[in-house]
Amino acid sequence: MTRLLQTLSIVIYILIMSCTSTTSGSNILPIPEIPETQPEKIQQVVIGYLPLDDWEFKAQFSSIEWKYLTHINMSFARVKADGTLNIESIRDRIQEVRETARKHNVKVLISLAKNGKGEFTAAINDPKARKELVKQIIAFTKEYELDGFDIDYEEYDKWDVYFPSLLVFAKSLYDAKDKEMLMTCAVNSRWLKFGTEWQQYFDYINLMSYDRRAFTETPIQHASYDDFVKDLEYWNTVCMAPKDKIVGGLPFYGYSWDESLKDIVDDVRGIRYHTILEHLGTKAAELDVIDKTYYNGRPTIRKKCKFVKENGYAGVMIWQLFQDAHNNNQDLKLIKAVSETIILSH
Repeated sequence: MTRLLQTLSIVIYILIMSCTSTTSGSNILPIPEIPETQPEKIQQVVIGYLPLDDWEFKAQFSSIEWKYLTHINMSFARVKADGTLNIESIRDRIQEVRETARKHNVKVLISLAKNGKGEFTAAINDPKARKELVKQIIAFTKEYELDGFDIDYEEYDKWDVYFPSLLVFAKSLYDAKDKEMLMTCAVNSRWLKFGTEWQQYFDYINLMSYDRRAFTETPIQHASYDDFVKDLEYWNTVCMAPKDKIVGGLPFYGYSWDESLKDIVDDVRGIRYHTILEHLGTKAAELDVIDKTYYNGRPTIRKKCKFVKENGYAGVMIWQLFQDAHNNNQDLKLIKAVSETIILSH
């Protein structure tokens, strides 16, 4: 619109000056130059998952680096087989998170996952339960005054059989939501077939670019830079998602096959970034592997963010915020490495 007005002004100027020149013989003044239009800058998002029932919530919530975030996905509201939501473990913390985030101009969404094995699948596969689930999600988002919701469906058995029901659910939810409600999802990166229709129902698609080949007896990197790049490109070229919807996932944790750490890893050998620093030393912040412990250090996090920034993707997602550096290692936080590349303006 601004460009059009500039052009019209110049046309009028030429006509007026032409008439003036004809009647008075005065010289026509130089035509003003049209200023170059600057390309619109893309604001990348930084979406942090925040488990409200995490054992570190009470101790670490106050240390969240809100200035480096654009969105918070509170996790999880649990989907039951009948289409209702189980929020018992998170109910008392929703308001506190929402109000704190709003003070920092950070949008707040609720992330939805299964309540128990097979329950999410049962809900979307039954038309009555699916309808109830859509109704519950919309009502919950309105009741708690949230900015939207996130679908974290991770039941992969018989994917080809149940994905059509998942697609129907996504479309039904998209059609039922208010226009301003954000609708996002967390998806497995490349080995499941989502097709090209899925992407059209979501504002952001968070790629879980981690956990690859991690659940084995062989020590291995679960979140390499190369796989990260391939995941982003796959969703853009194969699933036909526009780049401004694709969000690359960053793990703030790793896996360890180190026997000396067996008492501090979880039941699948998972180890939080802050635990790595506490037990393997601050040197770990600049590495991706120490002995048999594999993770993403600050250089790789920066490198991934740089790729997102330079190639026009929507931004990055973090699983999850409480896994970042604690206590005396605040300066080594991974989210600060994110901020060094993805500059936020809010």
